Amino acid sequence: MNPDEAERLVKAYVKGIFAASREGAHSYDHTRRVYRIAMKLARQCGANERVVGAAALLHDIGRAREQETGVSHAILSAEMGREVLRRAGYTEEEIQQVTDAIRTHRFSEGLVPDSLEGKILSDADKLDAIGAIGVFRAVAQAALDGRGMKGFLKHAEDKLLRLRDLMYLEESKRIAERRHSVLEAFVNELREELNNS
Repeated sequence: MNPDEAERLVKAYVKGIFAASREGAHSYDHTRRVYRIAMKLARQCGANERVVGAAALLHDIGRAREQETGVSHAILSAEMGREVLRRAGYTEEEIQQVTDAIRTHRFSEGLVPDSLEGKILSDADKLDAIGAIGVFRAVAQAALDGRGMKGFLKHAEDKLLRLRDLMYLEESKRIAERRHSVLEAFVNELREELNNS
């Protein structure tokens, strides 16, 4: 199977999974944005684009099952992706590289990616959590979960405002600086308005 056909097969598989679930901030739209960011970083860094692309597409497919099983979606996504990667013609070595990148992408588990491709996926996922899009996603998720403005602020303090300092690549750090300033300005304004109301 040629690379374009392989990627189409993986994308169709991922779309099918997201069409069957309601994952809020971790939707197929999020996956597409992470994919675009990751591919841009991969080209700039000379990483294996085939591995990065597949890892970015598959990185969140286990989210719905995480709710059911209590197992990290990073573990589930890595395992769920193996079969579609085989059908798409990825080698066993490529499959291992993709699953390793997925397994280590989740910053909250404290795992450090041991490959350039894993670092790219981790950075791309974090970049989509900050900036204007990150603010929108976090506010929408807080509303969906019934956590409201205070829940959003807690999430911003506990996680989002820390992401800028957790980037691996220089280009990611540069992008994160600008996105962080958008997030920080929104959080500060929201705090001030809540305190004065």
